[in-house]
Amino acid sequence: MIHILILLSLLATTDALRGEVASPATGDSFAPRIVADGKGVILSWIEQDAAVEPAASPTKTPRAPAVFHICMSRFVDGAWSAVAKIASGPDIFANWADTPSVTRASDGSLLATWLRSGALGGYVYDIIVSRSIDDGRIWTQLGPLHADGKPAEHGFVSADTLSGVTAFCWLDGRAMLPSGAHDDAHDHGVGNDMTLRAARIAPTSQRPSPPSEILDERTCECCPTDLAIAKNGPIIAYRDCGEDGTRDISLVRWLGEGWSQPQPIGNDKWMINGCPVNGPSISASGDEVVVAWWTGATEEGAVRAVRSHDGGATFTATIDIDIDGSLGRVESILLPSGDTLIMWHDTRGDDAALVLRRLHADGTLGSVHTITDVSVGRLSGFPRAALHETDLWLTCTTAGNAATRSVKVFRIPLDTLR
Repeated sequence: MIHILILLSLLATTDALRGEVASPATGDSFAPRIVADGKGVILSWIEQDAAVEPAASPTKTPRAPAVFHICMSRFVDGAWSAVAKIASGPDIFANWADTPSVTRASDGSLLATWLRSGALGGYVYDIIVSRSIDDGRIWTQLGPLHADGKPAEHGFVSADTLSGVTAFCWLDGRAMLPSGAHDDAHDHGVGNDMTLRAARIAPTSQRPSPPSEILDERTCECCPTDLAIAKNGPIIAYRDCGEDGTRDISLVRWLGEGWSQPQPIGNDKWMINGCPVNGPSISASGDEVVVAWWTGATEEGAVRAVRSHDGGATFTATIDIDIDGSLGRVESILLPSGDTLIMWHDTRGDDAALVLRRLHADGTLGSVHTITDVSVGRLSGFPRAALHETDLWLTCTTAGNAATRSVKVFRIPLDTLR
């Protein structure tokens, strides 16, 4: 009996450290993001309706197209709000890496981005902006984020708010010829290059397509971007693509009168014939900026980070966070203490786990914490995190029976992550 009590006590301690909370996502759910909005956190994700099998028929009626829902819920005062549907339909472009977003604007409204498939199918889709003035219960479409109107790939959006204006960045394929393919080879398009663009939109604006600015004329085709607000304005981190095929990390930052030129970060010199679908993460507070990423430049692959004390103008030497082999898919959160929490998908033999490590302000590293098991495949998506008060909020996708996906949420006290 004593041994049983000890075992139960250990299990309870493990659960308390892991901090899993009930998720508002149900059914086949994936592609989550979580952001703090002052009073709580906002979780967004995609749900897919169960497939509808046709009735038995000699004509073999084709299966009905899948219907997807862009969903959100807020955790405030100890409970999740009722799940709201930002958009629904068979024309939603649902992808494990190119995920929807929800951002709190300075006037209190919510701005969401999601992807709508084009008539050509494949990797032709638009970024749609929707707005809610009642904390997400009712949504109004503002239209495309981009104004080109071309049948091309537009996606991998990142957003944040500063001084009354919300800044967006995204990968824009308007210069590429569209491809009708939509398979695991990521056959996005042919000819010319993927570009990085940015736009800013006031929350009350009814203009559906704000003017955008081109920040980089040649980038990696399908690695997620990230955007943070530093003291002087937005800073965008992304995976660049050199003329020789080098796929390293770059950033651009707002200088007050315009954007900087692309600035290389890390200098990994990673050469790969294709897109690794593995973007960087950036976190900022005042003049402090941290960029973390995964690279395949080493034999095992590595998670790395750099830090800036001057708003991204210069960076410290590269710090290796993990060199033992991983899937990457990095997320980072800069803490008020100056430390940074860095998360990634770590390989564990034939399996994988979502792990976390603390990078201290002095450059030393803490212990590696295992949060949960994840799939080694694309079903596991990308982890996303937010800081609210003294807790880290973390969300990810795990694979269940019959390859169904499930959005998980964790709430972990910062003082347990050393």
